[in-house]
Amino acid sequence: MKPCNQMLREYREDRGITMAHISRKTGKRAQRISALETGTIRLTADELVDICVNGFGITPADFFASQFSENNNK
Repeated sequence: MKPCNQMLREYREDRGITMAHISRKTGKRAQRISALETGTIRLTADELVDICVNGFGITPADFFASQFSENNNK
């Protein structure tokens, strides 16, 4: 399984969601989103939930389920 920060970036990019969008929806600076995605700073469970729910509009369970289904289709 890939690290969560990498999965987060790939999910966002695959769906054409910008860091600016995530920033607006979560109240986190785009620089923080970038640092979370690159692993420069540690992604906490709370931040992952916030980004999934408020940034992507999905549950964390849906986020992880999408990762497993994408891996099975490759």
